[in-house]
Amino acid sequence: MTQEDMIKGRIAEAIVKCMFEDLGFEVIPYGYEHTCPTIAKKDRLIKGDVKNIIRKAPDFIIIDKEGNATFIEVKYRADGVFKKETDYPWDCYIILLSKDYIGVEQYKNLDDETTMTSNDFNPDFKKAGSGNFKSLLDVPLFKGLDKNIILSNRDLLKKYMKD
Repeated sequence: MTQEDMIKGRIAEAIVKCMFEDLGFEVIPYGYEHTCPTIAKKDRLIKGDVKNIIRKAPDFIIIDKEGNATFIEVKYRADGVFKKETDYPWDCYIILLSKDYIGVEQYKNLDDETTMTSNDFNPDFKKAGSGNFKSLLDVPLFKGLDKNIILSNRDLLKKYMKD
């Protein structure tokens, strides 16, 4: 992973964090960079199953107004393509961001063999295509969210990821 890819990944995480906060969720950073910063700094020194499990911890826990908590993993892919890992140990929602789109799906619902693309959904939040990733508004967990907040965060994504 290049330094530029890491920076874009952090921007994607910041956009998702701000979006969910604006939508009324409490957002708790949960990824290993936050929960185990010492291990994150010494990543190359630690080997084995513990390292692999810690490194795959979802980026955030979001909590809705009723107190329901959900794991969120943020992935930025400039080309909008996400390949499912077969050994991912967490039940969470994957928020996929590309240069133009924000999509979501539960990890367990993604096809093990197929590369998913964000082109399977569109910015106008209409059901489109046959891919797994959906608009946030098409997922029951996020029903009733403010479409304008999602669109404004999608516009931020376009602004910062245009290259």
